[in-house]
Amino acid sequence: MTIAVQWCVRSLCCIAGAGALWAISPGAEHLHAQESCVYADERGNILSAPTLKAVPSRLRAKAACRTSEPRAIPKTEDVELRGATRSSSFSTPLGMMDVRWPRSVESCFGRSPSRAISEAASAVNRALRSARFDASIKNERRDWSLVFIDRASAVSQFPMALSLGGHPGFMVPPNQIYMVVDYISPNCQANGNVDALLTQVLLHEMGHVLEFALLDGKGGEDRKRAEGFAAWFEGYSAKFSPTIPTGSVRERYRSLIRSYDAIGSSTFDGDGEDYALASLELEAVVERKGVSGLMSVYETMNKDRCSFYDALAKRYGWDRKDLQREVKQLVTSSPR
Repeated sequence: MTIAVQWCVRSLCCIAGAGALWAISPGAEHLHAQESCVYADERGNILSAPTLKAVPSRLRAKAACRTSEPRAIPKTEDVELRGATRSSSFSTPLGMMDVRWPRSVESCFGRSPSRAISEAASAVNRALRSARFDASIKNERRDWSLVFIDRASAVSQFPMALSLGGHPGFMVPPNQIYMVVDYISPNCQANGNVDALLTQVLLHEMGHVLEFALLDGKGGEDRKRAEGFAAWFEGYSAKFSPTIPTGSVRERYRSLIRSYDAIGSSTFDGDGEDYALASLELEAVVERKGVSGLMSVYETMNKDRCSFYDALAKRYGWDRKDLQREVKQLVTSSPR
């Protein structure tokens, strides 16, 4: 089965040392038994391949491969944690949060996992209340399930592309969020930058949950759209977090842009520039039409079961050249 991935914000990957954020599409929780490999390309992106033969020959020497038995990604409540553990269940403006973590990771951050989640949920709630977001995500409380896990435990329980690919977080619909601590806080160094990164990863993954709800779980496997929304929402909601420096998320994304050629293209290879451009496509809609305008595009996608680009054309008459022009104007007219 296909894993619909959203290879994260390259800015996050650089801070964390490696990796990306993923969201797993519905039905992709089960993986077939086969050889699987992960490898890094020349730009440092972590990629996966079904066999070593499928890895480019020049990169095979450093590829990591294994043959695994069929395994389902365990539910957050079934993930095995090493050593003493803690769990917490608490109410937030977004709904009930159930979280588990090994006590060994507590020294990796300046705050407990439950405190970090609570503060991220508050930022998301303030973001949703700040504009005309759809009622399906603005008013509906839902149950959330999260787990923090160290790399060694992730390797034994998750597919290689997740456990060895350096991904600090991923989401399994509709509401399960997994955080791999070693890729957020390398060497377990609890500094202010790490807490900001932790919040940023949580906002991104919460964005995936909200977008899944916006499309009633029928968004298909459009990686670019899904990652674009999560990355855009990460930056939008970061403005309401006291932990993330003002404007830092936006600045990091802007710094990744080298060319505008991929705007309006369905191609999404998952490097940092792809994330930046995908998020800017949504930001351009918000800049011109407001958050309510973006919600109207999602309403059209949901109602007509069409792509983001088709919905944009139906709603506002924008073709892909129009979108490219709007994104360029957005970036060039704002401070870098």
